Amino acid sequence: MDEPESLRSKVAELMTAGAAARQRGEEIVAEQHFGEAFELAMKAANVLQPASNPARVDILHIATRLALECGDVAKAERIVDETDSMELSTAAREEWRRFRNKTEWPDAWLIAAVRRDPPNERALDILAERHWKALFGRCQLLTLNPHKANDLGQEAWCRVLRARRTLKPGGNLPAYLATVATNLWRDRNRSARRAGPLAEERLLALDAPLPDEQGQTVLGEVLPDLNALESHEQAMLAIDIDKAMERLSPRLRDVLVARYLIGESCAEIGERYGRTEQTISSWVRAGTREMRLYFEERDRAEEGNLTR
Repeated sequence: MDEPESLRSKVAELMTAGAAARQRGEEIVAEQHFGEAFELAMKAANVLQPASNPARVDILHIATRLALECGDVAKAERIVDETDSMELSTAAREEWRRFRNKTEWPDAWLIAAVRRDPPNERALDILAERHWKALFGRCQLLTLNPHKANDLGQEAWCRVLRARRTLKPGGNLPAYLATVATNLWRDRNRSARRAGPLAEERLLALDAPLPDEQGQTVLGEVLPDLNALESHEQAMLAIDIDKAMERLSPRLRDVLVARYLIGESCAEIGERYGRTEQTISSWVRAGTREMRLYFEERDRAEEGNLTR
């Protein structure tokens, strides 16, 4: 085996080891493997000549990916700039163009760039733009107030940035943001409960599990079909949902948000609360019952107005 092929084989081994370490959450080990693979890839590229040699272009492509896996945007950009003077096919140029367009980067590359000192500002902006809407939606359902939701979302994002070195490029950033926001919201509720009558909001606790029941109502059975509603009716429904959610205790509201908006299972929610899956299932049923009662009361009120 000649030197370039030998180097490329070692690069492949290190890339596999790095990916496995990242999957295990061992980010320091992953970065070490990716960094070593990058150095070997560049060594192989220097051996291969001329500059536009397809094998050299291919190994440079691998080196660019490795630099981005490590979050080293500057190294990746230097390699990409080098390809400007090369004679590449249209398809090859399109592949290299994706390296330039950070908005097309996966979260893993953006997070790796944010983890570095100093963090890459463009990567940070793209992550914020990409995930703010979902984070704000989560905060809106928790607080039922757009201004408080904005404050909660901003605080959650700031918390994540302060701990950016602990972010996992291979992790689920939207879920992590939602968890941070939810924990901040719970902390505020606990502080409010300790404050008693001086709290900004009086919150109800639901500590006792509800009796077990057969079957589980899903939230979709409680709400009208959005596809069957006109735009103004959808807007009114959104207001009604907010009002229905206001009737729930913070814990029931959080469970419904986690179950139906985030998509967590009852077992996952139970693990977070330290409760059984059956208990969480009963909380979900209790929350949907409250939602159903609200809409039934609303319908009766509307029927009463029509008969007057």
